[in-house]
Amino acid sequence: KIDFFTQVAHEIRTPLTLINGPLESMLEMDIPDKDIRSNLKIMSRNTSELLTLINQLLDFRKIDNNRMALTFTTIDVQESLNDAFQRFKSLALSEGRRMELTLSDEPAYISGDRNAIVKIFNNLFSNAIKYSAPGGRITVKIWQGEYKAFIEIIDQGRGIPPEDLENVKTKFYKGSNSVRGSGIGLALVDSIMTALDGTMDIQSTLGRGTVVTLGLPLYHKA
Repeated sequence: KIDFFTQVAHEIRTPLTLINGPLESMLEMDIPDKDIRSNLKIMSRNTSELLTLINQLLDFRKIDNNRMALTFTTIDVQESLNDAFQRFKSLALSEGRRMELTLSDEPAYISGDRNAIVKIFNNLFSNAIKYSAPGGRITVKIWQGEYKAFIEIIDQGRGIPPEDLENVKTKFYKGSNSVRGSGIGLALVDSIMTALDGTMDIQSTLGRGTVVTLGLPLYHKA
């Protein structure tokens, strides 16, 4: 599946990018017709979703071939978390969800890849919004242990059935309670977390919501 979809992804990414660029430029213009502007937003949102899926598939190919180049630097993961939160907060509001963030009192420095961390947060925030019920709250927390920085993302969504929970990190797996999507987001996050020497734990209660907990090793000077 990865081989086939990777070939398709390469062919599709360029024309999609060429479509998405002009759409974003048009949305920055003053368009008085509300229907036209609404249709442009729908087109842009769905084009962006397709580009995200394509990039996920290409990332999987790199991971499978051990070609995902990670550049490890010392980064404040709390700052990266807050940046991602601010980007998704407005999207959540437009979808009828609320997002709340509780930060730690001190910076949380880890040795990691900045782009990889962004991909992790993008996938998990997108999932939380997608699976939350209208009016639901998404709570994000970060705290530090002795050796790890822990990040918790809690949604009040439909939850994951017990029989599906052990398989949600498997590529292309779509559970009985899933909504739109490819079934690769959590698998990609899990693979990236492993590459960063981190952990991802998922707990869920059907009909009440899901809790995703990330653990990333803190940076300690030698």
